[in-house]
Amino acid sequence: MREAAQRLASAGVENAPRDARLLLAHALGIEPVDVILRETDSIDIGALTDFEQAVQRRLRGEPVSRIRGWREFYGRRFTVTSDVLDPRPETELLVEQGLNRLPRGGRVLDLGTGSGCILLSVLAESQDAAGTGLDISRPALAVARRNAEALGVSSRVTFIEAGWSGVYGGPFDLVMSNPPYIPEADIAGLAMDVRGYDPHLALTPGGDGLDPHRAILKGMPGWLKPGGCIGFEFGIEQAAAVTMMMRQAGLLDIKIYHDLAGIARAAFGRRAA
Repeated sequence: MREAAQRLASAGVENAPRDARLLLAHALGIEPVDVILRETDSIDIGALTDFEQAVQRRLRGEPVSRIRGWREFYGRRFTVTSDVLDPRPETELLVEQGLNRLPRGGRVLDLGTGSGCILLSVLAESQDAAGTGLDISRPALAVARRNAEALGVSSRVTFIEAGWSGVYGGPFDLVMSNPPYIPEADIAGLAMDVRGYDPHLALTPGGDGLDPHRAILKGMPGWLKPGGCIGFEFGIEQAAAVTMMMRQAGLLDIKIYHDLAGIARAAFGRRAA
């Protein structure tokens, strides 16, 4: 593990010791915390081969979550494949603040659901809630369905293959979206583990990156209940533009939330009653 961490660090991998530990745990089929407890154990050749293959993939820039096939998000494991965006810790802001705004027995809509991590986390935390996940990608919806079954919430969720305006089954008490928002001009500057492995469609809609926000707000009266709340994730330096769009759409009580790095990352607003 130490030798692998040195190789990863030499290749410019951040948090190389952590990644080496996670990959070794994956190869051994144990939890990462147990790696240290078993550091004097011998390793069979099969696990050692699996570990070396995982390290080689990480050296080529593949994220740990892609190698393992899952990502922990809001305390639960979500299957991730090449068809969905790799869930990020900052997106947990949407779940946290969405739960604070969801009434008992409420209905939730997740636009651009991807792996389903936002919607399914809310449903797992709110046993009396039901929701709908919308995505234009059929393979992504297949991943979301797998995650819904694994979390035991499939009876309370519906998935629809459609674009931003193709919403059915409203109105909803809470709407959330982590749409593609990276400006097209910024894609080339992204880290390889992002631009090389996340679906391009899930990263950028082209242009300034905010067309999905515009489309969602335009269609909002058709599916958000009066008095209901809507929340977005957005990128660096997009807070002012998103806030202005939300005000122009008539939303009230708009609040901006920052991630752990202090970056404005999410906004919530309420439709007038």
